[in-house]
Amino acid sequence: MSEESVETTATPAVACEAKILFRQLKPFPVIDENNNFKIETDHFLESSNQIIDAIDMRQNVQKIADKYKQNETMFKYLEDLILKDKDGNDVPFDTVTDGLLWLKRAFEMMEQFFRNLLQDETCSEQVKPHLKKAYEECLLPYHGFLAQKAFQLLHLYLPTRSSLLGPSASNADNLKALEDFLVLFPLCLELFPAKCGQLPHCRYANDDLQRKKRNRGGLHHRCHGVANGVRGQQ
Repeated sequence: MSEESVETTATPAVACEAKILFRQLKPFPVIDENNNFKIETDHFLESSNQIIDAIDMRQNVQKIADKYKQNETMFKYLEDLILKDKDGNDVPFDTVTDGLLWLKRAFEMMEQFFRNLLQDETCSEQVKPHLKKAYEECLLPYHGFLAQKAFQLLHLYLPTRSSLLGPSASNADNLKALEDFLVLFPLCLELFPAKCGQLPHCRYANDDLQRKKRNRGGLHHRCHGVANGVRGQQ
């Protein structure tokens, strides 16, 4: 048989069947260090809504969205939504701020859970220990009996690693997308207590989730590096 008669058949790419396709998610907003490290409310809400189905936090996101719609110009940045009412007056700590801080805590749990998955060199299909560890670190200190029972229900129905991230034979791009997604995610979360701390009598002003858990350098340094590396991707 001549070389001309030999047909080469390209191997089709294996589709990644995962519960969460991180390449399709819109990253959380880049922190603009030249604008007092503000976070755009609309962008934050859009990114938040993509992942809250994994945890029961839609009510808290809806509280933020409802207040944002009262005056989208005034509340372009989350900082203003926290500190002002729709007419621009200073406001005390309210249920919207409370919801935002609970959302932050839940998102921190999700971030830590995903990091645990990425750091698992065994790629074990059993991911429940990773979620349990993240929960105990980020949410358990603030949860009462009923909230702990709700987590146990979430924990019970957690899918396997392959179901969540895709089979190992086809999920390399999804894992890389997850790593990219986790770049901006924590930077937005770390700013919440600092902004809420400007409110009088804010009981979460010193939220200890702003804590020792991540010693990755100063926020200003990280924001500057991320802004340079990620801005062009959005």
